Amino acid sequence: MQDYVWFIVIGVLFALIGILFAVLGRQIWKKQRMDLIIRYHCSKVQEADKRSFCALSGLGILVIGIGFLLSGLCTVFLRSALVFVPMTIGLIAGIVLLASAIGKYNR
Repeated sequence: MQDYVWFIVIGVLFALIGILFAVLGRQIWKKQRMDLIIRYHCSKVQEADKRSFCALSGLGILVIGIGFLLSGLCTVFLRSALVFVPMTIGLIAGIVLLASAIGKYNR
């Protein structure tokens, strides 16, 4: 019985973290909120590339959030070791998007 409670608690925490990252990613992507990104990276982006940098960075954070959200939902309903697959895929894809944004637009 206690194992099921922990699966539910962990799943809800992962889902909440996922929602937080998804909201932050959407804010950065759609509303170009560069103040939500580390100032060091923002100061090196040229004004002409601001929109593209925000889109790529926000999309990366959104993908991480979706991965956490799916992993949390799978943890609550499936209770299997495979529930970490969406989180892992989301983290890898999101980090790749963030790294490409930083590499491409920070000059």
